[in-house]
Amino acid sequence: MAIRRRTLAGDVALRNNLKKLGKIYDGKTLDIDIEHALEPLAKQTETNAVKLRDFVGKYPGFPQPQTPRKGGHLDEGVVSKRVYAKGNTVRTWWVSFRKRARKLAHLVEFGTAPHFQPNFRGGFSHPGARPRPFFRSAFRSKKDEVMDRFTRRAATRLSSVAIRMRSRTR
Repeated sequence: MAIRRRTLAGDVALRNNLKKLGKIYDGKTLDIDIEHALEPLAKQTETNAVKLRDFVGKYPGFPQPQTPRKGGHLDEGVVSKRVYAKGNTVRTWWVSFRKRARKLAHLVEFGTAPHFQPNFRGGFSHPGARPRPFFRSAFRSKKDEVMDRFTRRAATRLSSVAIRMRSRTR
């Protein structure tokens, strides 16, 4: 009994189409989709950080602010950006902070232990600050939405190209 080998008709066309689909996500397109997907996380982080602006009792033992500070707030420094590493094989994106917020965000998020402040008003013992997590709560509430946004955008992009390729082969 002879064994018949079956071949897939159109396998060359299938391979070529899969290669085309793989080229859809060049670096720039992927960066645009990731940045779009991270928007809800950045906005929620900003919203949570607004609540941490000047409030009564924020500076115990110090004069309370009469007017809100101008600039340098945590919510003004939230940014989503691509972090470049050695080689461009891995794309890493962060929702992080810039300017003054970059120096303060971790202190607000995790709090501080009691410590000595030598350069402020001749030096004094700071009692420490309790943690006020604003970024972790934003991450927990928005991580699923970020993934859904990216998935929907990628699926739309890939399916539209696949449909165009299918119509060309007919």
